[in-house]
Amino acid sequence: MRDEDKTRKKLLEEILYLRESEAKCRALIEESRDAMVITTRGGRIVNFNEAALELFGYPAEKLRTLNVRRLYADPADRERFKEEIEKTGHLKNYPVRLKSMDGRIIDCAVNMVVRRKNGRVEGYHGIVRDRSIQRQAEELYSKLARSSQAGVYVIQDGRFVFVNPYMSEHSGYTEQELIGMDSMHLVHPDDRDAVRRNAVRMLKGEKHFPYEHRTVTKDGKIIWVLENVTTIDYFGRRAILGNSMDVTTEREARMRLEEIQEMESSILDAIPHAVIGLENRKIVFANDSVKTVFGWEPEEVIGKSTRIFYRSDEDFEKIGKHFYPVLEHDETHSEEFPCLAKDGTPIICNVSAARVGGVLRERRIVVVYEDITTRMEGERQLRESEEKYSAVVEQAMYGVVIIQEEVFKFANRAMADITGYPVEELTGMPFLKIFTPEYRRLVEKRYKMRMAGGSVLPLYETKVLCRDGTQKDVEIAFGIITINDQPADMGYVRDITAHKQAQDELDRSFERLQKRLEETVNALSSMTEKRDPYTAGHQQRVTQLARAIAKEMKLPEDRIDGLVVAATLHDIGKIYEPAEILSKPDMLTDIEFLMMKVHPEVGYDILKNIEFPWPVAQIVYQHHERHNGTGYPRGLMGEEIILEARILAVADVVEAMVSHRPYRSALGLRPALDEISRNRGILYDPDVVDACMKLFQGKRFKFQQHPYTELSLRHVK
Repeated sequence: MRDEDKTRKKLLEEILYLRESEAKCRALIEESRDAMVITTRGGRIVNFNEAALELFGYPAEKLRTLNVRRLYADPADRERFKEEIEKTGHLKNYPVRLKSMDGRIIDCAVNMVVRRKNGRVEGYHGIVRDRSIQRQAEELYSKLARSSQAGVYVIQDGRFVFVNPYMSEHSGYTEQELIGMDSMHLVHPDDRDAVRRNAVRMLKGEKHFPYEHRTVTKDGKIIWVLENVTTIDYFGRRAILGNSMDVTTEREARMRLEEIQEMESSILDAIPHAVIGLENRKIVFANDSVKTVFGWEPEEVIGKSTRIFYRSDEDFEKIGKHFYPVLEHDETHSEEFPCLAKDGTPIICNVSAARVGGVLRERRIVVVYEDITTRMEGERQLRESEEKYSAVVEQAMYGVVIIQEEVFKFANRAMADITGYPVEELTGMPFLKIFTPEYRRLVEKRYKMRMAGGSVLPLYETKVLCRDGTQKDVEIAFGIITINDQPADMGYVRDITAHKQAQDELDRSFERLQKRLEETVNALSSMTEKRDPYTAGHQQRVTQLARAIAKEMKLPEDRIDGLVVAATLHDIGKIYEPAEILSKPDMLTDIEFLMMKVHPEVGYDILKNIEFPWPVAQIVYQHHERHNGTGYPRGLMGEEIILEARILAVADVVEAMVSHRPYRSALGLRPALDEISRNRGILYDPDVVDACMKLFQGKRFKFQQHPYTELSLRHVK
């Protein structure tokens, strides 16, 4: 009884499928713009669509009783047509003249196949297209193409089959000379490879903008053209429609402009002062000397406000109020002004500005900054003053100390704030007292090495022991100076306790995030394999082999981690496949196989919106692509397929062949290695195949026997 129920269920499903298929076919037929007609062998029309009624002008009840002989403009065409179709069993684009109910002659193209039963001709299925509409469109296009001020051409089998007058004019060849000519003959030899690549990319839809290349005219002249191509159907066959425009004059003008701009840039870069162009106080250009004067790379300052050159907002506003009102009526203005280098160094500049044009519009000006700091210091014979030095140090945010004879000779208020000791108490204190016991030996060793003239790291981290017994993380930097003709150690101390605590918390947060990522990926992988018990562990074994191949190929650890995640999830798209297909005990039908082939796209749709630090969705999307372009879903080939997907493809094939499947027993390792070796460089990347073969033949790689291996991202940073 159970078998009968299964049989009935299967029969019912097949009936429903056939009904759905019939309904879909009927919808396609009715929506077609071409007339569709079904006849008996004797020519009686038994079925047709709405387009047939429109084409021939008969009412439905009349056409249903009509013999196709009535539709032929010449009755002899019927017999000739019948002989041709019964020779081959089908006709394609067969020209024939038919007539409508009102006697109008219709120039048609017919596609027809014979309907047979038990080896005998039972009737015919035909599609009839009115060629007059197509001819009108072709004539209209031809007129447009011939009147176009751009070159228009059609290439079929690599040769020109149509060219417009403009193509003839700018190439120097007559239209008759161009027809049948190899299209690459016009392309400059040095540009042919690039033209082929650009054309292929454009025809594939990967490139959507025209490309430039050189062509050689009949008299040997070289001109530049802007090219665009697309595919069309030309007289029933695939062809390439292209258009090109002579852009030699525009290109030469552009190159001349670039030469002028390069010359202007060279002149600006030769000036030893910083030169910038401004518009509404935003920097629009800068010469190389911006780095010399301010320490900024020219490209760093483009788009920024000139506020970066001044010490404060007040100075920024002040110089604007000084300069712009003057430039409203004077062409130039200059004055000395305090500025600021990128590293925070204050400098004094002679600032000279000139407006652009006769009238100041949108505050467009050119400004020259000359660093006169050294000159002013020389002129004023400035000396280091203990009072000024002390004022600067006391305002510092970092602790500043001077150590001589192993005691503090000086400490600023910031140092007192860090340690909790008053400045008076710090002065004269042995400097090692403020460091925690475990760091004192290190600090002392480095101090003595510096005093002896040795080379010591200028900046390092340590811990200080505060007056109240608490500890703080600090960053210190020391350097030797001379005081009273004796060496001394001058240092800067920065409290980094809060920074260290924040870094520790950030590390802990990262570890928690990494753990959640691993759990999420493993959960997604488990969902897939629980729906398919026959291939349980497949994704994990593929992951083992893919990881081993990647290590053999010496991929960076970060890329290996991304591959591990993608391999663990590569079949996640199968969660949308019917369970009866996944566990079917015999070979899949064509339709079932087509359904299975969508799983990379489904997997991509599931994963594409998850923000992995690797291209996981793309790896899953491409793992069934093949080296020679015969894979799916996009037919990518060679380097178009990312390396991780090429590794995953080999690992997937090998694991599948050495494992049992519902429809077959395991084929074994030797057939699997024969498969990838035989198709090395054809279906599979040769470097990946070599690495895989080395693992099994030289390093005795074996799959882990545990049925499930948790994802572990040990190298994620």
